[in-house]
Amino acid sequence: MHLLFDIHSQVFSLFFSLLPVNFCDLILIHITPVGEESIITAKSNRQISPQLSSEVHVTQSGRFLYNKLMQLVQQHYSLSSTTVTGIPMKEEQNASSSANYDVELLHSSLAHDDLMKSAHADGLVIPSKEGLPTETVTLKWCTPKSNVVELHYCTSVCRITPVDVNSRPSSCLTNFLLSGRAVMLEQPRKSGNKVISHMLASHGGEIFIHSINTARSLLEDPPSISEGCGGRVTDYRINDFGEFMKESRLAPALSSMITENSQPIKRAQVHLERMSRYWPMVIGETIIFNMASHVDPLPNMIIKDKLDDDDVLECKKAIYHVVGMENRNEPLPITSLGSRGKGPKRDEQYRQMWSELESLIRAHSETSPQHKAVLDCLLECKKPSPEDSKSPKKIPAKEEKMDMDSDQEKTWKELERYEKMTEREKQDMNKSDVAPPPPKRQKIAQDEQLTRNTTGSQSLLAMWTNKIKSVHSKRHIEFAGRLESEGNVAELYQNLKKDDIPSATPEITPLQKKKLN
Repeated sequence: MHLLFDIHSQVFSLFFSLLPVNFCDLILIHITPVGEESIITAKSNRQISPQLSSEVHVTQSGRFLYNKLMQLVQQHYSLSSTTVTGIPMKEEQNASSSANYDVELLHSSLAHDDLMKSAHADGLVIPSKEGLPTETVTLKWCTPKSNVVELHYCTSVCRITPVDVNSRPSSCLTNFLLSGRAVMLEQPRKSGNKVISHMLASHGGEIFIHSINTARSLLEDPPSISEGCGGRVTDYRINDFGEFMKESRLAPALSSMITENSQPIKRAQVHLERMSRYWPMVIGETIIFNMASHVDPLPNMIIKDKLDDDDVLECKKAIYHVVGMENRNEPLPITSLGSRGKGPKRDEQYRQMWSELESLIRAHSETSPQHKAVLDCLLECKKPSPEDSKSPKKIPAKEEKMDMDSDQEKTWKELERYEKMTEREKQDMNKSDVAPPPPKRQKIAQDEQLTRNTTGSQSLLAMWTNKIKSVHSKRHIEFAGRLESEGNVAELYQNLKKDDIPSATPEITPLQKKKLN
């Protein structure tokens, strides 16, 4: 074969009317009867010369040969398969009923390029329903459209041919399209959204599949970044990103740059990585970039490749300025986009600011010793002072003062409630005609003693509480069982577990004697 190829090339050089052959792919198919094993093994594609390649296939006759030829045709002509599902057709036996059928079509793989690039092909690519050793893309039948002018923008158009030309579903679909109707094909989605990605229509007696653009058209204006991803994020640093792009734009390399060891593209990549090492995308995620007038020129200098002594001094001045702001308790320019309430406290704001400033400087601290000196200055300013470390008891004293203030507030509320009482309520409260039972008095005395022992000098609230308890104890007569019991707990059914008393005359208790007298 290689010799024939050389002879054809020589003949073509003499007769220019012959068709030139630039490349030849020789495919040999060895066919065996069904069920019989072949003694010849298949061989993959092998490059014999720059203009000739060869491969060997082994298959059985009948349906197996058909499948092998379809597979080779798709590979040789770069074809793809589309299966149209859910085609409604009337039954031959019963014209009143209809059933859904599937038809597999072959066309150029160009029709599926946008679908594969959009990352929506998951679940659409399945094995061929015709039994072919290939894959197919499933698209669902939609309501036919008679007016083709109202269709969307198409990106590609390819001719089609049914895989099974003689089947009834393929014949019905072909006749339907040749009559001038158009069929829309949608992607089956689990979410329920209807995405029409392709269309079948005929032009000049030939049937084509049209790829409809499902994304934004190139002729449309780009979407506004203020819309946000999913409609949630709206405070992007748009102006800062514009400045970032200006500082990172590419330009033609000078002659002096070309003579250096490193390539210009490598230096550009290193510069871009250093510029974006710490760069928050959203305004609400940063503090130091919202207070540029207070920390300048530190953010712009720290990202440089080299720093001199003057640059280090300017960075330290910016750090000292922020330290002075914290000592003067000045508020920070915190954005309130999307937040409710008062927001974090001022101490928490400064803590977040120092943490972010340290992250920015630490990201560039390994660049040079000058960058490391700026980080050391920041860490030195963040150290707690000796006075703060020696006075850890200020917070408990403050909490104790707050507790005392709350107790006094409760006392005044009780006094105001007492002043609003009627004269009858005050008389009932101050009434002391009925003497309380001895156990109750003993209990109140114990409570008072416990209160005095725990609180030291009795407060006005304790005095008022004891007064209320004494008045409540005088308004009812104590339970008789509790009077005879020891303590405040009275045992019920005391004789339940005892043996029956043999005497017929029941014993009279001291309480019953007291009631009889």
